[in-house]
Amino acid sequence: MLLECDHHEVQVRADFAYGQLDVLERATVPLEPAQPDPFQLDHSAVLMLSILELLHTEHEAGRAHVSLAVICKRLEIRMSTLQRLMTALSEQLLVDVSTQKERLVAALTASGEDISLALQAA
Repeated sequence: MLLECDHHEVQVRADFAYGQLDVLERATVPLEPAQPDPFQLDHSAVLMLSILELLHTEHEAGRAHVSLAVICKRLEIRMSTLQRLMTALSEQLLVDVSTQKERLVAALTASGEDISLALQAA
């Protein structure tokens, strides 16, 4: 009986390279939800930290503004995902998104730079 097992097999669809490649694989998934690790960051938080790090690196190299398309390519994420994350970072006043020459660009704010420096020191 399924309830007596603590795992069952399901098919998982992984989406790679902007949805152009779909891979089906079998995975074993626990029936009961695992307890979240309070020290583990979720995927969105990791991506936001990656964005801050990338913008910091570009700023240090003399490029204060980075196009959102470049960020997508470097972090290998979709534009829709990046825009959602940029909205969250902008609401926290860590990143400023603007338009330059008909393209969206992002730059660290002073607060975003402070947090990036603190993360680099940690």
